[in-house]
Order: sequence, then C-alpha cells, then structure tokens
Amino acid sequence: MRKITQKTAEAFLNRRPMTLGNTSVKVGHLAYQDKTSPVNESTLYLHGNEIANFNFIGRGLWFTLAGWNTPTTRERLNGLFQTFNLTCKVRQIKGEAYIQTPTELVKIDASKRYVIGGGKNTSLSIVKDFQA
Repeated sequence: MRKITQKTAEAFLNRRPMTLGNTSVKVGHLAYQDKTSPVNESTLYLHGNEIANFNFIGRGLWFTLAGWNTPTTRERLNGLFQTFNLTCKVRQIKGEAYIQTPTELVKIDASKRYVIGGGKNTSLSIVKDFQA
C-alpha cells in the first residue's frame, strides 16, 4: 500500500481531515446533526472526486470509482478496505471493474455508488447498488 493511501485511509478511519497530494479526507456532521455532536462522517476524495464515505452512526461505507476505473482509484479504495479490515477488493478484469469478496465476484459500474455493510438489506450480498 502506498504511503499516501495508508495515511489518508487512517485519517478517514480516525475522522481526521487531511490532504496529501491528490487525495483528501474531509470529516463532518450528518445533515440532520448539529455542530456540537461528535464528528460522525468521513469522506475520501481523489482529484476532487468523492470516492468513499463512511457514516459512523449507521456503520455504512459506500464507495464509487467516480467514473474513473484507474489503478490509483482502485488502490485508494483497496487501501481503505484494508484499513477497515474488510476482505474485499476492487479489481479490473479485461477492462471491467469488479469487487471481489471471499465468496463472490461482482461486476460494478464505475460511475455508480455501492455500499458495503450497514443497513438491513446487505445479507444477500456484501455489495449493493447504492443508487437502486
């Protein structure tokens, strides 16, 4: 894992804002929360594109390739998954984007958002189309 990925993934997990090169972490409150409540949301950006968000209340992590199925985008997401101790990985096979878990390989659309964990509809597959 690249140092920039490791540092930004740790900042994301620990709810610390930071910017390193082309990657940044922003933290904040959910829209319905007031500013006096603890920080409960982290968002990861690559080149200004939102690629991941974690809601510490609902425990849901969503991710997207933001339309860019690039090695850097996949590496940032995979580093984030590793930091969260998740056993999934974004891959490219014959030019197509996939997420691989120990039990499944799911083709994903590089421009859509997907969620891992959280919510009540994640028992059938670890990956759900967030926009459905």
